Amino acid sequence: MKTDYNQISIEYQLSKLQPWRKHVEAYSFFSILGDLSNLSVLDLACGDGFYTRQLKLRGAAKVVGVDISKKMIELVEEAEKRNLLGIDYHIQDVIDLEIKQKFDVISAAYLLNYAKNFEELVAFAKSISKHLKPSGRFVTINSNPDFRAPAQMLRKYGFTRHNESWTEGSPITYRFFQEDNSHFDIVNYHLEKSTHKLAFEKVGMTKVNWHPVQLSPELKKDDDKKFWETMIQTQPIIGLSCGW
Repeated sequence: MKTDYNQISIEYQLSKLQPWRKHVEAYSFFSILGDLSNLSVLDLACGDGFYTRQLKLRGAAKVVGVDISKKMIELVEEAEKRNLLGIDYHIQDVIDLEIKQKFDVISAAYLLNYAKNFEELVAFAKSISKHLKPSGRFVTINSNPDFRAPAQMLRKYGFTRHNESWTEGSPITYRFFQEDNSHFDIVNYHLEKSTHKLAFEKVGMTKVNWHPVQLSPELKKDDDKKFWETMIQTQPIIGLSCGW
């Protein structure tokens, strides 16, 4: 069951505005990425360019975004016209990606979780290694293979996560709710941490590290911290960095 982002492009774009995206996802993602000053960055599965634009605004010298969805790239190109940042965008499948350049950093907010098996994960890893400089790093936010909490525990954050099972390749359904309580679903797939490690090691990227997501320190009130406890304790998403 493949998610068709051409059909949900606007809804997915709006879901990026949910508070957990900023206070947990974005804070953790950019903490792992670190200083991007004067670096070249390739942003895979860039979607509507939500993070791609931030990469440029945070100092990256060159940013290229790639997504398989034509509708998503239409959204990013519209945003680029409104605010010229000099970002290049391509409609391509990451597995078949051909950009005649290697990058200092390759980033991805949700890419590996679309691999249904080890072979597809290796195909992603091959494409990443092909476009990464020898001194470069790959950084992603991913579905956490170790998540085991009931789906409804995350409902207060505007979404739920349901694992059909925890066998390799089993579907994970993320359901995102809008203000009128309507929703749309995105399907990911479960592969263990050990499977990810083996896939990257197969292409020579032996430095594989997992990074638990954290809550932004700008939320200082005790009530705010308490609200986010469930997400930080259950860790539905997780960071991953890989290098040579």
